[in-house]
Amino acid sequence: MKSVQYKPVWLLALLLWLGLIACGHMLLLRYSFAAGRTTSGPLRVPPSLAPAKPSARPQLFMALHPRCPCSRATVRELAKILTRAGQASDVTVLMFKPADQPDSWLDGALADDCRRMNCRVQPDPDGRLAASLGALTSGGVALYDANGRLRYQGGITAARGHEGDNIGEQAVIEILHGSGKNHKWMPVFGCPIQRETNQ
Repeated sequence: MKSVQYKPVWLLALLLWLGLIACGHMLLLRYSFAAGRTTSGPLRVPPSLAPAKPSARPQLFMALHPRCPCSRATVRELAKILTRAGQASDVTVLMFKPADQPDSWLDGALADDCRRMNCRVQPDPDGRLAASLGALTSGGVALYDANGRLRYQGGITAARGHEGDNIGEQAVIEILHGSGKNHKWMPVFGCPIQRETNQ
């Protein structure tokens, strides 16, 4: 029985194909774990975001871009936080929209999911309110305690569009359960919050 011999061209094609798959996988991983931009948030709740009526509960703010597919996972992680620490804080979602667009521009699945969780959805023209908290990326969270002091700033997912327990989510839950630890900072994974010139 004769052995099958493959021509070198097929071997080279196979190696090239495997190399392209490996490169694509590496690029996907790099994108998944590429954190978005943030800046340091104020140590006290900004006056523009302070509740109209004094609250004895912590204030959790989340910046979201309504058209960011990565942020679906962030909203699901927020739901887990609220399940594990329900009624422990007031939650305001700062929903980005271009300043010259009506509030209906931000309507969609993310806004609907937030409203179903009894979060206050506040339109954020050009992302100015989010920027005042240092949140320049969709999914950024700032948690202030009942005294208005910053306890946590960062994300609550481990990667872009990735659901599952992670350090940021756990830090928020611990703080809402009364942990006295200093606030932590974690990277934020999501789309940039900025003025959209093509909308």
